[in-house]
Amino acid sequence: MSVLTGALRKGYNATWGKYVFAGMYDRFLARVEKHGLSEKRAEMLAPAYGRTIELGTGTGLNLPHYPDAVTELVLTEPYPPMVAKLQEKVRDYPRPVQLTVAGAEKLPFPDASFDTVAAAMILCTVPDPGPALAEISRVLKPGGQYLFLEHVRHADPKVARKQDLVQIGWYWFGNECHCNRPTVQTLQEQQYLEIAELKHDKIPGAWEFIEAMIIGRAVRTEHGLNGNGKAISDTSSQGGTHSAACDC
Repeated sequence: MSVLTGALRKGYNATWGKYVFAGMYDRFLARVEKHGLSEKRAEMLAPAYGRTIELGTGTGLNLPHYPDAVTELVLTEPYPPMVAKLQEKVRDYPRPVQLTVAGAEKLPFPDASFDTVAAAMILCTVPDPGPALAEISRVLKPGGQYLFLEHVRHADPKVARKQDLVQIGWYWFGNECHCNRPTVQTLQEQQYLEIAELKHDKIPGAWEFIEAMIIGRAVRTEHGLNGNGKAISDTSSQGGTHSAACDC
C-alpha cells in the first residue's frame, strides 16, 4: 500500500519526483546501462511481435530495442514527470507509437487486444503486483506473451535481509520501489500466465541489494492454470539450473 498519498504525494512529485527521480533517472541508470543493462533490455524484448504494449515505459530506455516484428507499439506511463521525459524521446523515435497516460493496474484497452505485453522493473513499484498482472492477463490474447525484466528479492538470505533493512529508505529514494519483493513466486501464482522462460541474472554494476534480476517470458493461457504456473526453462546467467520455486 502506498504511503505517498494526498498532499504528501503532491509535494513529493513537485520536488524529488520531478527534479531528481524523473529529472535524473537516465543519469542514475547510465552506469548500469553502460555495463550491460541495455543489452539485457534487448534480450528481454527480442521475442516481441505483433501489437505490443509496454507498461511503465518511464523515460523510454527500452525504445531502441524493439524488433521489427513489432507491428504496432503502445506506450503507457502513469507518472506525470516521467511522461514529460517520455514525450521528448517519442518525438525523435523513428517509428509511430501511441502514448497513453495510464497505470498498469487499470489499462484503457479491450480484452485480448495485444500479442505482447512488455515491462521492465514495474512489479517492484506498483502498490500491489496482483492487479497489474491481472490486467496483463486481461489485455493479452490467448497465447500472447508477457516479457519481463525485474529486480527482485535476492536468493542469498543474507543479502535479502539487507534488502529488508534498506527498504524504507529505498522506497522514498526510488519513488515507491520495493527492492525485496518475491516476484518469482508472485508470477508463479498467476492463474492465466504460465512462465515459459525464466533467467536469473544480475543487474550489471548495480549495488548488491538491487542486483538480483530476472528476465523472462510468460504465456497467456486460454483457460487458466491448475495450480501455480510452472517454469519450463529456468536458467541463470552462468548457465546453471534453478528451482522455479526460488523466492528471489
